[in-house]
Amino acid sequence: MNDQTFPNPFSTELPADRPVIIMSRTFNAPLDLVWKVWTEGQHVAQWFGPHEANKVVQYDVRTGGKWRIVSTMPDRSEITFFGTYLKVEPKAMIRNTFVVEGMFEEDERYYEEHHFEERDGRTYYRSISNFPDFDMRNATVDTGMEWGANVSMAKFDAILERLQAEG
Repeated sequence: MNDQTFPNPFSTELPADRPVIIMSRTFNAPLDLVWKVWTEGQHVAQWFGPHEANKVVQYDVRTGGKWRIVSTMPDRSEITFFGTYLKVEPKAMIRNTFVVEGMFEEDERYYEEHHFEERDGRTYYRSISNFPDFDMRNATVDTGMEWGANVSMAKFDAILERLQAEG
């Protein structure tokens, strides 16, 4: 399945001078709808990660709010992802920590930023994942995270299409 192609894949940058991953893409939907699918737990449960199923335990998208998602893997094992919303500017930017339970501790210095901008009825999205060093960034890339992100966004696009068709 890792050789799957995607109709709207991420553009990914790995800068040589900073331990970050920058990913960008366009959603063929207005910002209001993209924001809704990104920030409402019932939608997040459907698109988060390339997992079999997700249970959104907590999803409080506001500065200081917390999020927690338990993902079921194909072998029926579970992985818990969680974090804190460090800064939320509605319909513009979200900065949050991203933790995999049991792998590392939450640290506000290592965060993700998600930027959203509407142009001509489409939404341009850019994420920046910040890492403590190049080894951790490269190890993350080596896990297949880009493929997993593209699977998530293919599911996200399907939700957008369904909601747009429903009006």
